[in-house]
Amino acid sequence: MIQLHQCVRLDFRLSEHGFRYHYFENKEAIIAAIVAQDLETLLTLTAELRAACNVRHALIERAAEGVLDQLDPDSAALKVEIVAEAARNSHVAQIVREADATCRRELMVTIRAIRSAAGHDDTPEATADMVEVLAALFEGLLLRTIRNPELDRKHVAQRIQLAINDLLDQPG
Repeated sequence: MIQLHQCVRLDFRLSEHGFRYHYFENKEAIIAAIVAQDLETLLTLTAELRAACNVRHALIERAAEGVLDQLDPDSAALKVEIVAEAARNSHVAQIVREADATCRRELMVTIRAIRSAAGHDDTPEATADMVEVLAALFEGLLLRTIRNPELDRKHVAQRIQLAINDLLDQPG
């Protein structure tokens, strides 16, 4: 399935004079559609993880896919542009922040389920902190692939999986 952000990248490449608003009213509408699609992907992922027999194992296994997705140079460039636009435009910032809040809430439910199954009784703050660490790991990959396009994606994915495993074992 072709993702919206792939179509946007293609249209950017095809236009000599910048993006032509064939399908969207303005830049904010484009960004809102991309953010909504990314949010839907994450919500589907978290639902699939929680439906797994072993949620922890599923999270760690699927993390490798997430790492590879985040290390895609074209996707990374677009996501960084969206964050940069959010820094300049309060309406885009609101779109991005609302999607982020939804992602964090869903990840908190998933992390809480994993930690509870392992006998941890974490405070909501401790769970939120773990979610922030996960977000920082994955969002940092966007910059790493731009700054170091030659990095070994497979090895980075393996190290991220180990880091997630360690994070899930830390005291709450």
